[in-house]
Amino acid sequence: MERLGEILANWLYQSRRELKLLWLKHGSLTTNRLSIFLILLFGIVPLTLYFLISGTTYSIVQIVASYLFVTLLFALTLLLAITWFKSEELFKNNVQGFSFLPLSPSRIDAGFFGFNDGDVKNLLRLVNGLPAKQKIIIRETPKNKQSGNVRFLFTFLDLIVRRGIFKMDTKPKESLNTLISERFTFQNSEINPSTLPSSYSKWCSATQEGSYDDVRKDISKALGII
Repeated sequence: MERLGEILANWLYQSRRELKLLWLKHGSLTTNRLSIFLILLFGIVPLTLYFLISGTTYSIVQIVASYLFVTLLFALTLLLAITWFKSEELFKNNVQGFSFLPLSPSRIDAGFFGFNDGDVKNLLRLVNGLPAKQKIIIRETPKNKQSGNVRFLFTFLDLIVRRGIFKMDTKPKESLNTLISERFTFQNSEINPSTLPSSYSKWCSATQEGSYDDVRKDISKALGII
């Protein structure tokens, strides 16, 4: 079994390597051309080899029917895969390419954040990749005491974004700034996009030093994720 596993792993590696090399060489392949190539490579070619080496005699009708069945099966599979990934792209476009942890409305402490029903609904739309109806308003309350600080918002997002937002590269940071500007606001003022880069740098430094550890615990508890 171990030897067979090694053989199959090597075959899979070689196949993926050739596909990557082919993709680099023909990077301009459209989705349609790539689909045709995959149908030929993994459907038509193996079926042809089977007919050539099987030693069994098949009628023309059986051969044609086999090719049609394999082609339709692979085409349908590829169509479903393309549809799925295209829909995922559309969902991610709504949230600047980020993906989020699932949140349960029954576990969110709306009072901690000063959320009303509309804020909770828009938060759930955010984490599910849906477009916003209104911006989420983060209000200062006796419980959180500092939600008007944009660095509080960075901590909030760091906890709900998959893999967090700590020390991101330039492009993701730009997407983060756009996300914040489009989806969040404070109670008495809009968030100033020009202040986000410097606030983010200060937040990263403070987070690394552990300055927001208590805040992280409070937010995690209020979100129902611990």
